[in-house]
Amino acid sequence: MASKEEVVEAVKQYTASEKKALRGLFDIYDKDTSGFIDSDELEMVLKKVGRDSSQATELLDAVDPEKDGKLSFDEFLFLLSKGRPVSGAGDGLQTDTKVAEFLKILDEYRTKCETEGNYLEAERATKQLTTLRKQEERRQNKSLKARQIAERQDVQIAHNMQYSEFNEAWDKYMEEYDQMSQIYIQQMTEKHHGLLKLYETDVVKKVSERPPKFSKELLNWRRRQHLLAKQKNYSEAQKLKRLADKLEEKELRKLEDKRKQKVAKLFTQFRATQQKEMAALLCRIDGRRKEHVKQRNEDSKRLLQRNKNVQQVLESKQAVQMQRAQSSVRAMLSSSAKRK
Repeated sequence: MASKEEVVEAVKQYTASEKKALRGLFDIYDKDTSGFIDSDELEMVLKKVGRDSSQATELLDAVDPEKDGKLSFDEFLFLLSKGRPVSGAGDGLQTDTKVAEFLKILDEYRTKCETEGNYLEAERATKQLTTLRKQEERRQNKSLKARQIAERQDVQIAHNMQYSEFNEAWDKYMEEYDQMSQIYIQQMTEKHHGLLKLYETDVVKKVSERPPKFSKELLNWRRRQHLLAKQKNYSEAQKLKRLADKLEEKELRKLEDKRKQKVAKLFTQFRATQQKEMAALLCRIDGRRKEHVKQRNEDSKRLLQRNKNVQQVLESKQAVQMQRAQSSVRAMLSSSAKRK
């Protein structure tokens, strides 16, 4: 049961203009000007302001301790602040309950003033109706714009997250690719180093094992040397041996230089082959990496364009939604004042 203090607090919630309009509506049903209305009349008033009329008896009992079925104006204001609106399906655009009921009240009040010939007051009520409708339209538009901005922001946040995940995935892939590339390069470097050592040893061995090819002059001297020795002409054989030894030493030095040059040439050729193999590997790695970068750029452009298209579609949809909402709000506000 409502206390007097609760009734007083409820009355304070209404402005002077609202009280005046509500008083006009109250007086319409207070036909005997007693300052009270009964439960049947309360039910009709609740219907007028878009409230659940089935609550009339329940609400009246809450503020009628004497159980005389009478309701004062202050108690009427208290009940309006507590009653629930009639539920109904909407399209997501709901006019503020207090605004809707006050539009109905103002229209009832305007009709009453017009009927009674109080045209100045009827004109004032009409102006209030127009002002209130415009204010509610602006509020609805502002609310819808805020929701649309939030919706666009949600889409943008989702896009940013998607783009961030896209870049993180590609960064990780490229990092793994570079790591694998370094492994391949390291493996080939180690392979070349081992093969180079083996080749160097093998070439030196093969070239060193080859018998020297002396000149005909030296070979002839050696034959004469051996012939003189067989003839027991040791003195001449010794002289010829000294000359042949000097010539052989000279030719051996030349052969050693040629051997070193041969080894160096073969070693250079083998190293060049390895360098070509390494260059081919680096070229493949670089070429493949460029393909990955190109693919990443193409995927990035497609992702950005797809999200741009989503934003454009959303903005177009919201523009249509705004137009429909504005028309719907105007229709709702007009109908809320005209329904009786």
